[in-house]
Amino acid sequence: MGSFSGLNLGPFSITESKNEFVSHHRELFQEQDLVISPLHGFTEPEEHYERPLRLVLERLELLGHTLERARQEFENPNPYSLVDPLPLSFDQVMDVLRTVDVSKLNVGYTDVREIGKIAPLDIQQLIATVRPPDQFENDHWDLDALIENFDPYTLLRIFAENPVNLELPVIWYFDEVVQAGWIERDEIQVGLNKYAAYLLVTEGSSDAKILRHAFEVLRPNISAFFRFVDMADGYPFTGTGNLVNFAKGLVSIHIQNNVVFIFDNDAEGVASMNKCNAFALPGNMKMMKLPDLDAFKRFPTIGPQGPSLDDINGRGAAIECYLDLPENACVRWSNYNEALGVYQGALEHKDKYKKEFLSLNGRVESYDYQKLECILDAIIEVCVSITTQS
Repeated sequence: MGSFSGLNLGPFSITESKNEFVSHHRELFQEQDLVISPLHGFTEPEEHYERPLRLVLERLELLGHTLERARQEFENPNPYSLVDPLPLSFDQVMDVLRTVDVSKLNVGYTDVREIGKIAPLDIQQLIATVRPPDQFENDHWDLDALIENFDPYTLLRIFAENPVNLELPVIWYFDEVVQAGWIERDEIQVGLNKYAAYLLVTEGSSDAKILRHAFEVLRPNISAFFRFVDMADGYPFTGTGNLVNFAKGLVSIHIQNNVVFIFDNDAEGVASMNKCNAFALPGNMKMMKLPDLDAFKRFPTIGPQGPSLDDINGRGAAIECYLDLPENACVRWSNYNEALGVYQGALEHKDKYKKEFLSLNGRVESYDYQKLECILDAIIEVCVSITTQS
């Protein structure tokens, strides 16, 4: 019969390979996901990687397997598909697949159609309206007809639309092909290849240090997707002017990595991002600034006219403003930006706030991460948009 490796969602096979054609899924897992236990339907424990779909979901999106990609795959079907597509729209198919409880799928093949066993009853009822039931050998083909043209990872993303599937384990099994000698165990590794990661380029070393620590503390599941310029020998792109020049240089050499340039939400950052947006950016590059926040619309400031509450969005919200600040935190207005017609502001004692954050060892319940979470969400949204259009 041979030896098999593959990827399961609970009991359901997402993709499978035989013998030397080993199925690799390294980018979905981390080292701590290694498990030794029996697989579904077996009694002998075996080595495999396993993590819940809710955690795999974040990685799928960053790898480009979004619902928008699902639509593209459906509308451009694989010409070598073994199952004839059903005359349904993508939205109709999604309406059905969102109802699938994968844990209840009967994964065995039978000679007799058992309504609701493989494909839920509503799937079979819908299919019966567009294709006579006697065209199927058994009801497994009902589900196959809906999912045949989706990439395996895209299919995982679709199944994640039903909340009941989110706690099901995504399982990469490989022990059988290792034991049979088709592959060496040390060839089974987890981690990202260099093109799956995103290079985040910031205005200075402080921004990069804060973002790196924020991802490690708040999003450890996906922190490996984000890389920064090596600061071991000093950060080479300090200042907005140098960042603009660096962006121009990367555009000119057609770098293949996914790159996101992140500007502060202050006058200098906005002006520099406007300059960069004039470039003809390739699809693998995006510009963004730190997000506007309601919390910054009435922020303590001080200038020639004394203290006041002002909107610092686009004027004085450097990355340190997104940290957990005391009530007496204040932005001081300084030089005037003629291009934007606004004053540039800077947070007083920002180095103190930065050091306090970087000294945190893991998530601390008393620390307010809300504004940092907004930054991470904005970065992830921009990164996912790169994969969607590529």
